[in-house]
Amino acid sequence: MADPAESAPGSVEEEKTDRINDAELALRGINMLLNNGFKESDELFRTYRNHSPLMSFGASFVSFLNAMMTFEEEKMQVAHEDLKATERMCESENTGVIETIKNKIKRSVSNLFNT
Repeated sequence: MADPAESAPGSVEEEKTDRINDAELALRGINMLLNNGFKESDELFRTYRNHSPLMSFGASFVSFLNAMMTFEEEKMQVAHEDLKATERMCESENTGVIETIKNKIKRSVSNLFNT
């Protein structure tokens, strides 16, 4: 009986640690990208892309930048697929948040066109 009680707080701490590590990893990846470490940044984000939505977005962003710099059709297709995968991951994790953001964007765009 004491074991489940002890493991529950530990699991919460592990989740918090994972979130902090995601942020630290994302920061490290962005720093690599900004300091001409494009390949290293891509490898870091792709390694952890299924770990969290943050890392998935980082991988998609690097893929998108690569596609925009080269304008190669294959890279553009990969970037498109990566962005879709990130969107699916975010929708599955926090559907309410994503829907709220989409609705706000739709309202602001419709307000711009109506006025």
